[in-house]
Amino acid sequence: MIKTVGMKRYAGALAAIFLAIAPVASAHTTLISSDPVHDTTIQQWPDHLTLTFGEPLQVLAGAQINKVSVTNANAESLEGDTTVNGAVLTVAVRPNNAEGPVLVNYRVAAADGHVLDGEYTFTYKNGVAAAPSLAPNLPHHSSKNLRIVSISTILIVAGLLFGIVIYRRK
Repeated sequence: MIKTVGMKRYAGALAAIFLAIAPVASAHTTLISSDPVHDTTIQQWPDHLTLTFGEPLQVLAGAQINKVSVTNANAESLEGDTTVNGAVLTVAVRPNNAEGPVLVNYRVAAADGHVLDGEYTFTYKNGVAAAPSLAPNLPHHSSKNLRIVSISTILIVAGLLFGIVIYRRK
């Protein structure tokens, strides 16, 4: 009888942990879209880039908490002022004369306080017709699978804890 009550207590504790952690794991924002689009080739250099996230971004008066860097093929930094309007972040960019890959790095804080780091690339070729992309408009380092990874990690840890409890009962 004691073993059954002890096991029910552990099962109840594990269930409480799952319920407490699962909503938190899915609360992170993601990059929904970008302009220019990830993994495409553009022929005309824009005067700004736009990144749209899954939830509004945090804005603190007097603090630059959402940052974007734009680097061309010559490793020159091209980003200018950044503005946030809800879930849309716009960054001004200086003119670019270097053809080739462009790397966009971002670090943003969602309204709920979670920070998201990521990057994506596109290619600039002056005067070349833009190549259509069959790839979805997702960042290179997307946190789209965060919920799956979080739940898998929780299940593995819970299984190990359960195994330890069973082993110690013998």
